Amino acid sequence: MLSLNIKINILSIAEKYPGQGVCSATEDHKFILEKYSNYERFENKLTGNFDILHVHTLNFQSFFSLLLNKRKSFCVTSAHVVPNSLIGSFKFSRLWVPFSKGYIRTIYNLSHKVLAVSEETKNELIKDLKLKPEKILVFRNFVRKDMFYTEKEKKNEFKDLLRKQYGYNSNDFIILGSGQVQPRKGVQDFYALAKKMPDYKFIWVGGMPFKKMTEGSNKMQKLIENAPENLTFTGTIDRSKIIDYYRMSDVFFLPSTHETFGLVIIEAAGSGLPIVLRNLEVYKDIFNPYYLSGNNNDEFKNIFEELRNNNEQYINYSEKSYELFSEYNDEKAFNKLANIYETGIKELKKSE
Repeated sequence: MLSLNIKINILSIAEKYPGQGVCSATEDHKFILEKYSNYERFENKLTGNFDILHVHTLNFQSFFSLLLNKRKSFCVTSAHVVPNSLIGSFKFSRLWVPFSKGYIRTIYNLSHKVLAVSEETKNELIKDLKLKPEKILVFRNFVRKDMFYTEKEKKNEFKDLLRKQYGYNSNDFIILGSGQVQPRKGVQDFYALAKKMPDYKFIWVGGMPFKKMTEGSNKMQKLIENAPENLTFTGTIDRSKIIDYYRMSDVFFLPSTHETFGLVIIEAAGSGLPIVLRNLEVYKDIFNPYYLSGNNNDEFKNIFEELRNNNEQYINYSEKSYELFSEYNDEKAFNKLANIYETGIKELKKSE
């Protein structure tokens, strides 16, 4: 625990839209501050005498708070949003995203430091928003062990109990996906594979927190309503219950076409689920060599069949998932974040 008497103001409206990654990241940020620091914490204050201002959502209150407090507070913004992550997430995004770039760039430039969740995200911020490289620090997401870790010794016990509770059989091979129901997450491919593989069970955890504003909301709703018998859409559920689905599944599959990080991947890894992802450049830097990847549904199908029929391959990638989870623990994340804060406060005082 740090001895410094630091006041921090966290700005986020993500909790109004549960079931999406920014909400989880905000909750986890507050969790590590409470667990590992003695910071005096405030939330969504427009003005005040704060040592640190940490922004998670780019709403107008965040903008004005940065504008009003930049001279006296060390201002940090987590770059949960890059322009490409909006395309395929919200309706008409290809029309309005070009115009929103100026606003996003302004907020990031008002901050002393911008936290990118990966090198790929950092490169996007430099290329698409023309941010200066020295303004950006890579601070990767992390996952709470108390919420998302399943001990290996208890894994089969949990799986049996939960399958009975949720109506699945012990011999079912369950492929789990998680995230908002939207085109960018690859939900259509998830649906197509379920139809193509009737001997497998598919579960998608997540809903449409932005409802009619979701890109392709009508198409997504039709997929949900016309899902084959072996595919279940759970809708938005409480985050604390997602662990049940990780524990009772066999494989985690996220066919997203664009990600800045993919927090659910680490969550799933904590239950030892082999991870199957689309072959995206962003994953190579942060998740190699712990996952399997494919470029299309035929390749994904082959991977699932191999994992089901080759026990040695399955065990190998289950172990790799546990290794991946250990790389992203909350204490390591806090120590890095605390160093960013304290360095920033000192530099701001020097410039006064």
